[in-house]
Amino acid sequence: MEYSDKGYPGNTCAKERGESSGIRYSRDEQVQMRAERICRSIQPERARGSYAGRTAAGDGEARGSYAGRTAVGDGEARRQRREQEERHERRQKRQCMVLAVLALVLVGALALRAFLARNVAATSGQASPLGELLLVGDLKLARQDPLILVNKEHALPEDYKVELHWLKNGRNAVSELMYESLHRMLTDGSTDGRQFVVASGYRDTEKQQRLLDEDIAADMEQEGMTWQEAYDKETRETMPPGHSEHETGLAVDLVSLDYQVLDEAQEQTRENQWLRENCSKYGFILRYPRGKEEITGVDYESWHFRYVGEEAAQEITERGITLEEYLGEQ
Repeated sequence: MEYSDKGYPGNTCAKERGESSGIRYSRDEQVQMRAERICRSIQPERARGSYAGRTAAGDGEARGSYAGRTAVGDGEARRQRREQEERHERRQKRQCMVLAVLALVLVGALALRAFLARNVAATSGQASPLGELLLVGDLKLARQDPLILVNKEHALPEDYKVELHWLKNGRNAVSELMYESLHRMLTDGSTDGRQFVVASGYRDTEKQQRLLDEDIAADMEQEGMTWQEAYDKETRETMPPGHSEHETGLAVDLVSLDYQVLDEAQEQTRENQWLRENCSKYGFILRYPRGKEEITGVDYESWHFRYVGEEAAQEITERGITLEEYLGEQ
């Protein structure tokens, strides 16, 4: 039986193709040649399988390596975030502690200031047992003399300082020393059916100068006065800078809500009558009474009240004297 390799494409061996003319192979040789062809056909498949295995193993190893590196990176990132959060929390705690300490210091300073103000007011001008000046950090609390005399002959000291308390209307301020007494007086009067308006309180030197200049200019323009004539007239009502009680913070102009004009008709209001009858109970006096113009150097003003402390106020009011006369006897 004859057998030819012809028909197996891709073989280049003439012996395998049986292309040598006249050559015939034995059955054993044919079986052997067929086995070799089968082996050669199997080897590429094994090579491809080996390559695919190596590739799969390489991919798996690469994925495992990447996953490992990713897991390590995630752990490091979480650790850094946790450390950052802890640092932020510690910083916040320190800030809260600092704010708490500052709040305690401020509350203590304010409480001490209020205590000193009440203590000085209660002593009616006597020295505070805690001394003339108390330092709390950068806060200076100086005892203000409620009996300080300010008029045309007596100017305020150049280094005079006053601690102010602003009123709720936001336009006027008064000395902290007298604020509580003023508040009690106006509250009690309101309870009794009166309605008050604080027309003026503390004035600084610049404002005092401006008011005087405006009054002098108006007299010169409207009445044809000379500057000196206008000055002499206006300083019967408006003191020169440095000589006004309003600069002490211890004086207030109080008027009726229904009549807010600073003139003689103010004394006819119920509010002004109540004030003149009761102000001494709270440490105030009518500073420029009628009939005392030659002593005070200022015309009668029913609206101008001055804080001097309860003891001095009651004696001055009961005796019908002025602050100049009271201090002249001391």
